[in-house]
Amino acid sequence: MIEITSTELRKNMGKYLDIAMKKNEQVLVRYRNKGSFTITPAIEPENVARGIKKNELEAYLDQPEIRESIKCSEEDFAAGRYREVTSIKELWEGIR
Repeated sequence: MIEITSTELRKNMGKYLDIAMKKNEQVLVRYRNKGSFTITPAIEPENVARGIKKNELEAYLDQPEIRESIKCSEEDFAAGRYREVTSIKELWEGIR
């Protein structure tokens, strides 16, 4: 984790955003005596496609059993084996 002041962030914002995104490192910004904030990249499809960031969600989806489950679900959907739920009431009735 990198710690900087809000003044340093203001002067070099691009640099610290790149550090957070490309190096997947948190940047802690101290703002006077008012508190601290962290800069952490959000999950964005274009970043995942470019391989810039590996996060917990991606690690979870990379597990063989999860991939198999997703594949089976896609096959079920393609074959019409699904139920469309249009209301919360209908959802709860399907759970009971």
